[in-house]
Amino acid sequence: MTPISMKMYINRFCSISPAGILTQDTPVAALQQPARGKAACIEPDYKELIAPMQLRRMTKPVRTGVAAAKLCLGEVLPDAIHVGTAYGMLQDSENFLQKMIVQEEQTLNPTAFIQSTHNTVSGQIALSLACTAHNMTYVHKAHSFESALLDAALMLAERPEATVLAGAVDECTDTSYAILERFGKYTAADIAGEGAAFFSLSARRTQDTLAQLRAFDMFSAADEKTVAASLEQFLQQHELPVADNDLLLLNAPGSDRSGGPFRDLETITYNQYCGAYPTASSFGLAFGIALLKTATTRRCWILSGWGQHYSVHCLER
Repeated sequence: MTPISMKMYINRFCSISPAGILTQDTPVAALQQPARGKAACIEPDYKELIAPMQLRRMTKPVRTGVAAAKLCLGEVLPDAIHVGTAYGMLQDSENFLQKMIVQEEQTLNPTAFIQSTHNTVSGQIALSLACTAHNMTYVHKAHSFESALLDAALMLAERPEATVLAGAVDECTDTSYAILERFGKYTAADIAGEGAAFFSLSARRTQDTLAQLRAFDMFSAADEKTVAASLEQFLQQHELPVADNDLLLLNAPGSDRSGGPFRDLETITYNQYCGAYPTASSFGLAFGIALLKTATTRRCWILSGWGQHYSVHCLER
């Protein structure tokens, strides 16, 4: 377990999810709760965000990722773009494989193959912004978003004047839903989610700063006892006390926190809005920022889990 501690401030954000579009100007009350089963993102009007000729060639995760990034940045050009994705561009991959079978690997159009690479979103964001700065994509399963944040923290430590765009994108297709359901990832009572969320980060507080990401960590755990021990270690290493009026956002299937340090906190299960998917912690972070704007508490903890991959974030107003 490697704790990450930094001064990293969140100045703007945007999340596109099955609950709707969440930004610093959107009240949490405007979010919708999707029905159980496969939940699709509620997409924005792209007319002002993406040129029509580009839009028609983009599958959903690409267009939601580009739109979320642009809505997050506003007029700011970032000094780096960091994106995390667990599964990449599933629909484009499926289209290419299907055409390989149908056309018997003859006269294949390369577009679907090109668009199916995991770094498609970060590349399209850079192209749409004409941004030639540092550009990285992390594919680390359910720790992909946290890996993108870690890269952002390291860059801001070296370049405190920089602005970093960091986020995550994942999609849920009919095929991926059927496969994950067969392997027990989803049940009839679950919401299978997807989404794109991006954050404008800096090492210095500005007049637009919404919250500080005080610390975060990612770890693997096979049982509740290991989860609780890892969280206790996280708190001790950062000397972060848990106050009675702190808020906990939870997306850790099967975790009742019975032996954990957050067991007495007011808890909101945030995947009731975004659904369950590997990089849902990015939505949780956006949701936490929106809640801190109106909540009486100054601190929010975000505990996320997907399989044996866990992450924890400490967010302060």
